[in-house]
Amino acid sequence: MGINRTVWSEHYSQGRGFRRLGGDEKKLIVEHAPAPEGGRALDVGCGTGEMSAYLASLGYEVDAVDAVDAALARARTDHPETAVRWLCLDIERDDPAPLDNGLYDPVVFRLSVAFLHDRTRVLHTLGRRLREGGTVLVITPLAAHASAEKRHIALNEKEITALTCGWTSVQHIAVGDLAALVLRGPCADTVATERSVPATGYAVAGALAVVTNEHGRVLLGWSRRGMWELPGGKIEGAEPLDEAAVRELVEETGLQATGANVVTILTNAAQGVPRVTAVVRITGITGALITAEPEKFTRWEWHDPHGLGCLGPVFTPSTQALNSVWPGVIPGLPPVHSYPVAVDRPPVPGEPAEAVRLRQAMAQTVINRGWASSEPVRSALRTVPRHRFAPEANLAAAYDGGDRAVITRRDETGTAISAVSAAWLQADMIEHLQLKPGAIVFEAGSGGYNAELIAHVTGPEGRVR
Repeated sequence: MGINRTVWSEHYSQGRGFRRLGGDEKKLIVEHAPAPEGGRALDVGCGTGEMSAYLASLGYEVDAVDAVDAALARARTDHPETAVRWLCLDIERDDPAPLDNGLYDPVVFRLSVAFLHDRTRVLHTLGRRLREGGTVLVITPLAAHASAEKRHIALNEKEITALTCGWTSVQHIAVGDLAALVLRGPCADTVATERSVPATGYAVAGALAVVTNEHGRVLLGWSRRGMWELPGGKIEGAEPLDEAAVRELVEETGLQATGANVVTILTNAAQGVPRVTAVVRITGITGALITAEPEKFTRWEWHDPHGLGCLGPVFTPSTQALNSVWPGVIPGLPPVHSYPVAVDRPPVPGEPAEAVRLRQAMAQTVINRGWASSEPVRSALRTVPRHRFAPEANLAAAYDGGDRAVITRRDETGTAISAVSAAWLQADMIEHLQLKPGAIVFEAGSGGYNAELIAHVTGPEGRVR
């Protein structure tokens, strides 16, 4: 449902809170997240800070985050002697820079996860901040025990199944009328999953929509079949491929497409039935995301491209469509025949604030070390989104200070076979080319990033091939 800061500010300013921390919950923490020496804990959606104070009492160094200043003001007042770092941060939308680069032993969501829209992505992202052996601990009300007016603060079993996909270890523990989820190992492999196909003498033709939002994240729905799927479905009659994807998108999600391009056609056979799938890149959207067909989908969430390899079960055509847009992000897929369509692929804008910050830091590192002496090259480093050319890597790796190449593909032995070169090297090479605005450049062997840097330097009148 997302966090409305105004509503929550009023909630806490009026002296309201949530249920008190119970003895069973404290026992759960001690049993499943005992504090090691020098342990660090992250309390997400800390509210008035009761869980944060308890974690501190166990010996943890605690970061407590909440999106609402009024909640943190109450927490500081209620726990004035507690050594907790209180941080105002919307964990779903804000740049996580205030968390620094430290790792945590437990990450705790107490009565807060239901308020996140992209809860799967958030849990996996924070799971990557765990130390070895660390735990994500989710304590949540259950829909079965919640009244109708409190249903929005609880999860049902289908929502819990979606939330816990992609983890190596999942424990589901009853804590009174609450459920506790103990999650470890946040990167279980994505599994390409089929669903039953009715017997037919014909091929099945469909279209899948690849949609990204203003942060560059891709939309997937948790289906009633128990897997993640792209928006899409069967083509109706002689319907154009792009129009089929646009129609399915609005029918399933409420989102209206303002642009659509067919990027490739995939063919394979599932359970003996020939299948033809058009992959359609949606280049713009309007409207509000809703679950328009609840009989088909439980919920829709936005996912980071670099996290697509760790989602658990994903519908096979969706995995192959995602791989056609971001090659290599999901390893080990079943074979498929791909027929790219010769059309331009216009860039789709959007990136998280974290990417902007990391890119500026990378550019400054390269500049400070003398590798980018001219303003056009400096501007290119600050502007071109390097992470889009390394979708397999998280943002921190994609903008690794400009000092290292980013490995984008390895063979079965683990040997690197594809990479984005270090930013300092690319900047230095472009400086030595001494390019002028309007130059025509042939660039061989590029994964795309270097070509984009050159295109930025040569300007709108230049051409790069």
